[in-house]
Amino acid sequence: MSPAWRAPAALAVLACAGCAPDPGDDLVVVSFDTVRRDHLPTYGYKRSTAPALDAFARGAVVFDDAYAQETNTNPSHSSMFTGLYPHTHGNRRNGDRLPAGRVTLAQILREAGFRTGAFVSGSTLKRKACGLERGFEVYDDEFDGKRRAGARTTRLALDWLRRRSGERFFLFLHLFDVHGPYLPEGGYRARFRSPEPGPEVDVPPYQLVLDEAGNPRRDLNGYVDRYDAMIRYVDDRLAELLGELDLGRTIVVVLADHGETLGERYHKLDHGAQLFDEQIRIPLVLHAPGVAPRRVAGLVETVDLLPTLLELLRVEAVDPLPLQGRSLAAALRSGGEGTARDAVFSAARPVSRRHADRGYRLDRRRQIHSVRSAGWKLIRYPGLAADPLELYDLAADPAERRNVAAERPDIRDEYLGRLDAWLGSADEPLSPPEVDPELLDELRHLGYVGG
Repeated sequence: MSPAWRAPAALAVLACAGCAPDPGDDLVVVSFDTVRRDHLPTYGYKRSTAPALDAFARGAVVFDDAYAQETNTNPSHSSMFTGLYPHTHGNRRNGDRLPAGRVTLAQILREAGFRTGAFVSGSTLKRKACGLERGFEVYDDEFDGKRRAGARTTRLALDWLRRRSGERFFLFLHLFDVHGPYLPEGGYRARFRSPEPGPEVDVPPYQLVLDEAGNPRRDLNGYVDRYDAMIRYVDDRLAELLGELDLGRTIVVVLADHGETLGERYHKLDHGAQLFDEQIRIPLVLHAPGVAPRRVAGLVETVDLLPTLLELLRVEAVDPLPLQGRSLAAALRSGGEGTARDAVFSAARPVSRRHADRGYRLDRRRQIHSVRSAGWKLIRYPGLAADPLELYDLAADPAERRNVAAERPDIRDEYLGRLDAWLGSADEPLSPPEVDPELLDELRHLGYVGG
């Protein structure tokens, strides 16, 4: 086989020498864009938003404390597929393309003999917008405008899957439907109905829904109903896919790139510009043949995905890959102990109007950063003058409402030091990205440019 790329000598990969093929021969990764963990029955939600995922999770490993590295689609997926943090892999915004030399999971598996196919549904993961097509024989992003319906993307993925004839494969399916605006169709529209309208909200254009008279909908609960209906829609797509897989030989990962704010903050419908748990704490469910179903407590990150999958697939580097994630495979096989980190780290884009209640004036060339342990979270905002700091005592205040940075300078300074050590010198101002006009317009309509 002549690979589509040439790995540097230090990153060359091979199937594990001397290992016979085992049941975990194939890999499927399904990404639910914009799906909150606490809106899934697997994580305690009372509505039946995702029965297929819930049934699948009962035979899989469910991570209770998984965190995304970024609250925007492109940098979050780049961390999943490189094992690197955004300030290291270089995709720090939607519209950035992965720099040359950053090796992806698809490249590694293609070099090891896998057939590789990706089917994406949102313009933020088009090849011109992210660079994650590397290593995929098929990277299907052929659709007009900002998105493609998940049913269509899933059909294309299944067509590709059915053409496989015994070779090991890696399939990536990205479903964008839950991203605003929340516009369920057909029977999905009536599936969830709140008895009360809830608080009135100001609605950003990319989440805006009009009522029958053509006026903007202002009822928060109506937006939540539509959001939940779209989760049910992507869950039905997952059911279609799972019905075609041999779980006795296939590793399957289902996760989200980030969540969504639905009423918790001053800016009640917020997407990609906060580092509170509703946006960074994500669902992560992993099935692997031979790994017993269980729930795993303890902090894990999406950068842990790549090294975990390589070990479960028994594909390894000749020399160590420069990864920042850690493999969870051995711990999963031994019962889930030892998977936890001391802290997890995340980033988001700064938008001053999202924080108007606190009067923050933010430097849009830098990013918001957070460090979170089991008990504390520190968020640092990139101010035009000093950087505002927020510290939350998660045991006493799990909803992250009361900033105690002034009251606990000892904890604040300790966590600020951890954040600085994590970032190193990476918190430098970003230069304007080179984005083609068509993509820039798509990003603007999705709420990622302007404001």
